[in-house]
Amino acid sequence: MGRLRSVLLVCAVAGAAAPAAFAADMPLPGPAPAYAPPPPARYDWTGIYLGVHIGAGLLEDSVTSTTTTAPVPFQTAGAQTNLSPFSVIGGAQAGINYQFNSIVIGAEGTWTDSGISGSQVTPSGLPAALAISEKSTDAPAWYATATGRIGYAANDVLIFAKGGAAWMDADYTQTVVGTTGVQSFQRLTDTRQGYTVGGGVEYAFTENLSVKVEYDFLNFGTKTYSFNNLNITGVPVGAFPVAIKSSTNMFLFGANYRFNWGGR
Repeated sequence: MGRLRSVLLVCAVAGAAAPAAFAADMPLPGPAPAYAPPPPARYDWTGIYLGVHIGAGLLEDSVTSTTTTAPVPFQTAGAQTNLSPFSVIGGAQAGINYQFNSIVIGAEGTWTDSGISGSQVTPSGLPAALAISEKSTDAPAWYATATGRIGYAANDVLIFAKGGAAWMDADYTQTVVGTTGVQSFQRLTDTRQGYTVGGGVEYAFTENLSVKVEYDFLNFGTKTYSFNNLNITGVPVGAFPVAIKSSTNMFLFGANYRFNWGGR
């Protein structure tokens, strides 16, 4: 009986010591991993957008008499009339962007209604007693552009440049002014084509809505028009050709709504 008691005592002591020995062999737990917040979401400019714009337009026209063929000329060749009218302009735009890394490329079309209109009188070389002069009036009705765009995106801020083709609905009037008032006038309209370059900054408030400020320069070169229906006190002037050099500066504020894709 004494031997059995000794065996049971040894077994009990061994059973109690085994968990402690096993625990001593286990590695100590390391420090808890530090919490890493997710990176901020990167704004994606990819998508199709529609928008509107408003601003100021400054027309720069130079009207030069090229020849004097009238029997009673009221203007000498080379006489120049400069016009610089400005007015509020506004319209709409539509385009598409595609972003890869920080580079954004795209295309855009715009249409802008114009209230620009300006007139300038150029005195003639005739004797003062006749007081015959020429008045030039330029009043473009609208502008349109089709451009490519490239920009650099700093998350929700886009700095961009653009360039492409431009059109202008030109409206030109030549008026003969005499001592008794307007002698005659003739109006010509034309759709002139040129190019445009510009750039600006766009800021996105939300995933879909953005606003921008933009400057555009539109150049339409020089084109000659012949006014053939002018007269001085009933005497036909004959052909009166003028070369009109035309350009426009636009200062715009706009807003775009973007239809994004790719699950964003």
